[in-house]
Amino acid sequence: MTNPPFPSLPLTVRVRGETYAGPALLDTGFEGDIIVPADLARGFPGRTQDLVLADGSATEAPFLSGFAQFADFDNVPANVLFFGNEFIIGMGILRRYEVILDHGRRLIVNP
Repeated sequence: MTNPPFPSLPLTVRVRGETYAGPALLDTGFEGDIIVPADLARGFPGRTQDLVLADGSATEAPFLSGFAQFADFDNVPANVLFFGNEFIIGMGILRRYEVILDHGRRLIVNP
């Protein structure tokens, strides 16, 4: 799969019967799986996870187990954090694929 615009991928996330979809940025500094915008949490009773942000500050965010899917690839199990205001794909998911960042112009993902 090759997908513009760089560096995002179309993402579908399923958690407790809810489906969320949108373009997701790749974040190689995020060791988790998936981040979904916090306003989509809808009061899910879930656990929270402690986070240390890039600026060194600490916070926590609710998370649930779910599934993530890119384009035509299979669904993969994912821990989904509800935090911030955008979809983010972290290294917990990216390590499952061959990811090529082609000179800041293209993002190529192979199973």
